[in-house]
Amino acid sequence: MRIAWLGPTPNLEGGAPYVGTQLLRELVRAGAKVDCFLDVGPDQIPPPLRGLDGLRFVLRPTSWQWDRWYNRTPMSAFVSGNMFRLHAHNELARSIAARHAAAPYDVVYQFSRNELGQLARLLGALPPIVVHPSTHAAGELRWYRREAPLARRIEPRSRRLLVQSVLRLRASIQRRDLARVDRILAISHRFADHLAADYLIPGERIGIVPNPIDLDRFRPGPRSVQPVAPVKLLFVSRIAVRKGVELIVDLSHRLADLQGKVEIVVIGSRSTWSDYRKLLDGLNPRLARYRGGAQPEELAALYREAVAVLQPSHYEPFALTVGEALAAGTPVIASDEVGAVEGVDRRVCAVFPRGDRAAFEQAVRAAVADVSTAERQAVADLAHAEAGRLYAPATVAERLLEELERVCPPKPGPAPVRRPRAPARPIAAGPAG
Repeated sequence: MRIAWLGPTPNLEGGAPYVGTQLLRELVRAGAKVDCFLDVGPDQIPPPLRGLDGLRFVLRPTSWQWDRWYNRTPMSAFVSGNMFRLHAHNELARSIAARHAAAPYDVVYQFSRNELGQLARLLGALPPIVVHPSTHAAGELRWYRREAPLARRIEPRSRRLLVQSVLRLRASIQRRDLARVDRILAISHRFADHLAADYLIPGERIGIVPNPIDLDRFRPGPRSVQPVAPVKLLFVSRIAVRKGVELIVDLSHRLADLQGKVEIVVIGSRSTWSDYRKLLDGLNPRLARYRGGAQPEELAALYREAVAVLQPSHYEPFALTVGEALAAGTPVIASDEVGAVEGVDRRVCAVFPRGDRAAFEQAVRAAVADVSTAERQAVADLAHAEAGRLYAPATVAERLLEELERVCPPKPGPAPVRRPRAPARPIAAGPAG
């Protein structure tokens, strides 16, 4: 299969760009030929991806740079970054069409982005298009509006009006563009439900391909039978809209009787268009602290030290932190809106109804009460096994190739033979009981 790839610049740090790094590596290992179209220079390609057989980069560097007049503030960076990326995306789309005319691709795969941009004007000159978004503007807008009373306390009115305008525009464009692609891939069943409802997409046009998790970077370490007090609960997230930041603040006061026994550690930073860090001033200082960001290897160690990772999001198509925590051997406590909890064994994944503060507290207290059991190592091993069963990069890449093949026109001759690999366990189809 020959794939034209469009998406964010792969990296080794985390988030969607690191997901892209893992998918690119596994796709070519599975025998695909991938031309990756990016708006950066060659020095920004992660070293592990350079020189891989079957992977080529087509680069059209954007002129956007940090510390310029157009990005002095987070909001100007948000607006200008979108404008520059759109221009670069359009240039790359034209490059795909030109290369397809010379040597046809089987599919255009657009990762972590909904809008088609110039691709929409070139549909007649392109192969089938598959879009694999990480979020959608309609969901972001819904929660931006619902949390308006909260945001008014901490964000200026001018920013809120601008963000809502941009999200409304993007939601309209996404609904139009997704109606024109050949297939849409959702990173969870819950996200598929939101896409279908918000953008009126028939369910049969949506496939499910979750995010991969690096099982080498995130893996368990030795677990002591009795961890040293205070035991740590981690909240790793953007400190922004719809992430449930206010629930973490509330939890820190609900658990006041556990002072000295429990510590909530908050890790993360703002997004370019939403900043809820001022809410963290309300954390109970005797029980919780905000420590800012963490590098990938440091974060992996922090996962291993924690007794649970908290993810109380109101809207969360996936949540890489859930998969990473499980891979590190740490149980998770998450709302039922978090896509990554689907199919996970409930012995290592407690799920509570979104926004239910009492149920959230109850789940946390149960997790803290269990930390002294002699089964901590067995729980860690089970959590890692669940991450491997559901989110191993090779397994996810195979699932992705199957979905891409669904839209490819049949070729004459025998079916293509993929490179052999160790058998992978199937991805679960839905939530566990």
